[in-house]
Amino acid sequence: MGPDVAAGGVGIILVAAGRGTRLGAGRPKALVPVGTAARARPLVLHALERALGTQGLRHVVVVAPPDPTGWQQMVDEVTGPAVSVVPGGAERTDSVAAGLAALPADLDVVLVHDAARAFTPTPVFDRVVAAVRAGHDAVVPALPVTDTVKQVAAEGTVEIVTATPDRAGLRAVQTPQGFRRATLERAHGQARGEARHTDDAGMVEATGGRVAVVPGDPRALKVTTPGDLEIAARWVDGERAEAEPLLVVLAGLPGVGKTTLARALCRRLAATHVRVDTVEQALVRAGMPGSEVGARGYAVALAVAADQATARRPVVADLVNAVPEARAAWEGLAADVGARLVRVEVVCSDDDVHRSRVEGRVADIDGHRVPTWKEVRAQDWTVWAGAELRIDTATTGVEDAATLIEEACR
Repeated sequence: MGPDVAAGGVGIILVAAGRGTRLGAGRPKALVPVGTAARARPLVLHALERALGTQGLRHVVVVAPPDPTGWQQMVDEVTGPAVSVVPGGAERTDSVAAGLAALPADLDVVLVHDAARAFTPTPVFDRVVAAVRAGHDAVVPALPVTDTVKQVAAEGTVEIVTATPDRAGLRAVQTPQGFRRATLERAHGQARGEARHTDDAGMVEATGGRVAVVPGDPRALKVTTPGDLEIAARWVDGERAEAEPLLVVLAGLPGVGKTTLARALCRRLAATHVRVDTVEQALVRAGMPGSEVGARGYAVALAVAADQATARRPVVADLVNAVPEARAAWEGLAADVGARLVRVEVVCSDDDVHRSRVEGRVADIDGHRVPTWKEVRAQDWTVWAGAELRIDTATTGVEDAATLIEEACR
């Protein structure tokens, strides 16, 4: 261990030049989208987003495939410290060397990170940097090995176990790996022209250096196979759900089946059901004149939905919502709380079916007077041009309709 490294600048080499053959995506691995199809982002952007939170970071060099056309524009989507792009080489060591040469000369701590480990949490980066600053020449994050490991040797057509290492002394190494800049440059210089190494810490070891270990993280999974990609996609969708509340607004005339559909959807999404009929009847029971209930009922429903969405609780709003002004209020609410808005227009194209539903309705809220067919037919209705879905309950069953909405929410 050398003397302490001053709190100078940190640089990251993000290695993203792999072809990703085992992933079978037909494109460089770093460009494979992760997450729900309609809103997925390339693996390299997920990696970059987490790397950019590293304390003391001043510059990131993304090492791209040999023809990085369009890469700079893509990485500029992520805000933070300076990011530049350079083409990689034939081998991983060539790519890291290219990234090292492109980092500003005054950066004294260098991290080398694989874009395939795109979901490594930012605190892992910080732990590695802190260990280098404490005086270690090279640092790797790692997890204990939980499986029994066997050393084998080929014997004819089979492999024979030759040893069983004690797993207590084994670690599964991850990235980012951190180095004093001089240590990494020296290791690359001495390894030039020699056998290729699978990681930079191995190069330091081969030149006589000592490598310290800090705790890694299970999310530093290396995305290599389609199964790994599925795991990563679940992480991304889960993070998005936590960061962005969901607001589903069902709009439709009385009797089209909104409430039945809303209840089915709430069961699937574990969502809060905000039903304007319930709000309005509560106001009436509290003494509000019926003539004043309409607009105020919507205002209360909006306030309840806003509270639930702010608490990151999915909301399904169930109301007539017949005109643009009412719909604009829900769209404004979604914008205010940062919610993902899914607008659903619910209709019943068969008048006979619709009429039978209206005339057969029995109020399920104390004091609620259900409208007559004549009143329903007389109600103003404007097609919701901005709706993501238009569901016809005359031809689509409740569970199928709920499935369509659930898919639109992803």
